[in-house]
Amino acid sequence: MWRREIVEEAVRKFQGTESSIRFLGGYYRNVYEYERDGETCVIKLFPVAGRDRGRLLAELKWMSFLKSRGIPVPKNILSARGQSVETILRLPVPCYIVSFRKVNGKPVDPTHKSVWNSGLFRRWGNIMGQIHALSRNFLRREGTAAFDEWDEGELFHRDLSFIESRIVDRFSSMLQRIRTFPKSDRSYGLIHNDLHHRGFLLAGSGNLTPVDFGRVKRHFFTYDIAIALHHAMEETPEELRDSFREEFLRAFMEGYLLENELEDHWREQVDFFLEYRLFHHYLQRMACLDADRTDERELAHIREIRNRLLSMRPATLR
Repeated sequence: MWRREIVEEAVRKFQGTESSIRFLGGYYRNVYEYERDGETCVIKLFPVAGRDRGRLLAELKWMSFLKSRGIPVPKNILSARGQSVETILRLPVPCYIVSFRKVNGKPVDPTHKSVWNSGLFRRWGNIMGQIHALSRNFLRREGTAAFDEWDEGELFHRDLSFIESRIVDRFSSMLQRIRTFPKSDRSYGLIHNDLHHRGFLLAGSGNLTPVDFGRVKRHFFTYDIAIALHHAMEETPEELRDSFREEFLRAFMEGYLLENELEDHWREQVDFFLEYRLFHHYLQRMACLDADRTDERELAHIREIRNRLLSMRPATLR
């Protein structure tokens, strides 16, 4: 968690009540809840060294565009100075701050079959299809400069020489294949890049609210679909994954294709990106690994992925 005085200063910038601050979590332990004029809000802090202010503003503009088109994303709120992004330039970690109204809903629990079923998968696909379809209009209006291309950022410029060459070489081969994929309005645009089942909240009405747009980039739509499928399959026992893959995709794509049309070869690309995602997931975790601060459960998960990658036959890697 961040130092208390930094979080309190951040909340004051958004006219919040310091005594109401409550830690919520986040991958970087950077998300807090607070009260503002009787309304519950959420605040996120990002180290200046790791985020670009222009990129943050572009993400907020994209979210505002989606909201104006009926996508139930959180509403960005302005600071006391009327700013969408505030800054605290104080050591040890200068940071940017953004804030949103808290949305109703709770995380999806894959162990509850009354929730984790084809109905959810269909709604999940539907909202992703809407996001992909709307990205065309947004990019035509706003341009593309603010967002990374698919092979920019993340781990693409990291030193991976300490990782087994068999894995890195296979990943490099996959990158070369992706570069041959044709791009069109039906295949390529802004993707959420992290819309797995922990990336949205489920309301009592059944509506889904995507809550984190911090990894948006220009990529193939089929990769966004593969990310959802990958994380859903990880919640499924290994012996059931093949049948679950078909069940999930059937329902998910029923919802998706109501909103967005893909190229004819979309299924082949989803299958390819499903394998690619496992490699990407492993290399990203290894690139950021701090063995002294990582618990044994996470280390065991990383070892399990490594073993899966090394056991894949070259023929399955296309």
